[in-house]
Amino acid sequence: MSCEKPVKETQAELDFPYEPTYQKEWKIGNQENILLVQNLHKAIIDVEIDKAYSYMSEDVVVWHGDGSTTEGLDEFKEMYDEALRSGAFTDYSIGVNISVVSEEGHEWVLLWDTASAGGQATNYMEAFRIEDGKIIAMNQFSKPVMDTDDDDDSDND
Repeated sequence: MSCEKPVKETQAELDFPYEPTYQKEWKIGNQENILLVQNLHKAIIDVEIDKAYSYMSEDVVVWHGDGSTTEGLDEFKEMYDEALRSGAFTDYSIGVNISVVSEEGHEWVLLWDTASAGGQATNYMEAFRIEDGKIIAMNQFSKPVMDTDDDDDSDND
């Protein structure tokens, strides 16, 4: 073995018990898509809401954690504009953001993040589909961050 030649690893054939129904082959995508999604969130945290909207397509579709769907930027604004402009979202942090692209060129940013609103911290798992430099779809799941304080004061001690 030479130090100058990389060792080729052989990939074992994997027999997955389930086949994806959407896209099968994924690769790491464009880092500019991560920047787009981060800029969207920064604009929301900075209460620059019109700037945040500029990152979304007019036809954006949002699938919410409760199973509802918002179709189009105008409907999104009707639902969220007041809350976004109130500056309710604070203490924003990112755990993971990964840009991926499928075999058919579908570009997504997968994001695990946390934000507080109304005194409640929430963990989010979100996926943003990017096309022509705009967010065309968002899929959101969330759960509250539970207080991990061992002394919950339920016994008033």
